[in-house]
Formats: sequence, C-alpha cells, structure tokens
Amino acid sequence: MKDFEALKSIWHNQVALPKVSHEDVLKKVGKTRTGLASRLLLEMAGMAAASAMLIYVWIESPFRMWTTHLAMLIFMACCLYYIIALIGNYRRITYSNLLDKPGEYILYLKKYKHDRFIFNTRKYRVYSIFFTAGFILYFIEIAFLASLWVTIAGIIFTFAWIAFCYFVLMRIYIRKEESKLEDMIGNLERLERQFEDSDS
Repeated sequence: MKDFEALKSIWHNQVALPKVSHEDVLKKVGKTRTGLASRLLLEMAGMAAASAMLIYVWIESPFRMWTTHLAMLIFMACCLYYIIALIGNYRRITYSNLLDKPGEYILYLKKYKHDRFIFNTRKYRVYSIFFTAGFILYFIEIAFLASLWVTIAGIIFTFAWIAFCYFVLMRIYIRKEESKLEDMIGNLERLERQFEDSDS
C-alpha cells in the first residue's frame, strides 16, 4: 500500500511533456510519409527494371527446356505481384484525407503498419519460395549447358543471396520501416492527447 501511494505521488508530480505545435507534428509526419513513399517508388522502379531485363533475356535467349520457360513465367508473376502490391502500398501511404484528423489517421496508420508487416513477413516468405522455385527450374537447363563447377557456383551464389536478402536485409528493412511508422503514430498520439487535455 505504501509503495502504491509513492507511485501515485510520482505519477501526479511528474513533469508534463512540453506541448508540441500542430504544424510541426504534421510537417514531421508529412516528411516521414514522403520518405516512405519515395522508397516505395524506388522499389517500383527497380522491380520494373528487373521485369524489363527478364523479358529481354526471355525473348533473346534460346531456352530449350520447358522448365526454363516455367521459371521465367514464375519470375514474371513474382515481379508483377510485387509491383501491384507496391502500387497499393504507395497509394495508401500517400493518402492524405485524414491527415488533419489525428485520431482517425492514427487508426489508419496502425492498420497500414500491420498490413505492411504481414506483407514484409508472410507474403514475402511466399514470394521468396516461388522465386527460389523459379531458380531451381532455371538451373536445370544451366546444368545441361554449363560445366558442373559453374553450375554449383551459380547455385551456391544464388541461394546464398536469397538467404541473405530474406534473413538479413529484409529484417533491417522491416525494422527501419516499423520505426518510421511508429514515430509517425507516436507523434500523432501525442498531438491527440494534447488536444484532449486542452478540451478537458
């Protein structure tokens, strides 16, 4: 009981956070949102370039085996899926109708953050599995055309790169994106609490 009273006393005597300017918070949130949107645009451009390169290789290379054509089809489907998903995420993060309504925008951002986490984990896992399956099919033809050591080196390098992207780069990417979204949500929640305090 004594500890509870001491805790209550600390709670009531704590120093209030300095008030923040509505304009400053919205400017900061807008800047973070622009940064996230720019990164999505860059990813879209990179994926579009990769798709164009795949189409060129598919048309120009005289592939003989059906497994290679299936691999190229899987690669193209993965790229198309990723581009469509990025377009949807870009449109959602740049949506600004709720920016002047912190309460609603906080809920909107929390939903966006949750959906992005699902996309970057579960959906990316499925994407990686399909991409890996595409490479397995692609290497069937390579095994017939190239020497054993070249094929083994290609397989090791390719799957090491996929593993590095999945286990290292993607985790860094998720952590940075989550941090930025959490920062946006935190700033808006602080602004909302400030509005509630001034109304009471």
